[in-house]
Amino acid sequence: MHRFFACLILLLQATASVAATPAVAQARGVELRIDLRAETQRWLLSEIARMYPDVQAHIDIGPLDARLTKAPCLSARFFLPAGARLWSTGSVGVRCTSPEAGLFYLGYQTALRGPALVLQRNVAARAGLSSGDVTLMLAPYTQDPGAYPRELPQGASSVRPLAAGQAIVLADLLLPDLVHAGAQVRVRATGSGFSVAQEGKALSAGKAGAMVQVKMPGGRIVRGTVTPAGEVNVLP
Repeated sequence: MHRFFACLILLLQATASVAATPAVAQARGVELRIDLRAETQRWLLSEIARMYPDVQAHIDIGPLDARLTKAPCLSARFFLPAGARLWSTGSVGVRCTSPEAGLFYLGYQTALRGPALVLQRNVAARAGLSSGDVTLMLAPYTQDPGAYPRELPQGASSVRPLAAGQAIVLADLLLPDLVHAGAQVRVRATGSGFSVAQEGKALSAGKAGAMVQVKMPGGRIVRGTVTPAGEVNVLP
């Protein structure tokens, strides 16, 4: 009799363990999915900090692919698809490497803030602008952060009427050419902990924010962005 009850207790314990297994697995799967979304958010924040060092970012990550509920991703690599915009909405590629290989996409929505020139008064179309008309302050970015100048380009005037409190983007401005084809121009390459500058010959003209080509002394041709100071910034 004692042996019968002992066997019965062992059987009930085994049944309870089997019944609990799906719940435990499901709870672990939820935990792994939450981690994956957090890792995606951290990766996006690091990409924004690398590309736009003085920009503040808030990121919301969308729901996970339904396939991850059946095969949670324990190890992953992240990438941005071609044409992805870090100042708006988009998707991050998630390439799972463990426990099974797979490719998924997680949607995101970003809200960026950074330094921008904000108008202190209303400005009429074609009116000239001076440094006294603007102040540098933090403002929301609704376009590529590179579209927001930190300094007012010399000789700039407004394309259209602009309102006080508005953050200026380069498309709002009529700009003179700061770089002229055939002229010498300073080319600057900036990276992590270094900045190198050298003179080159401009192959095309450009306003602040425009892309131009420059021929360097050794014959190499580089492509960079014209700055409000009339230099050309290139990626290292």
